[in-house]
Amino acid sequence: MDINEIKNFMHENLLTKKEAMEITGQSLSAFDQSVATGKLVPFFEKGKGRSTVRLYLKNDVERYNEQRLKHLEKFNRK
Repeated sequence: MDINEIKNFMHENLLTKKEAMEITGQSLSAFDQSVATGKLVPFFEKGKGRSTVRLYLKNDVERYNEQRLKHLEKFNRK
């Protein structure tokens, strides 16, 4: 795999926190809670504290959101 293939994979499959939150429609605190409880796990994580970089697989975020919406629907919540 050359560098351009890696860049293409990253561009097509990895999401920032902001992009992932747009897919899930969650607030910052709700999204952070999902990560803290292990319901959504970063694909890549590097750094410490506020400088930590986390990237999420698009498929994981979409799958998590489907499960989240089914759970909310089950309890007649938005």
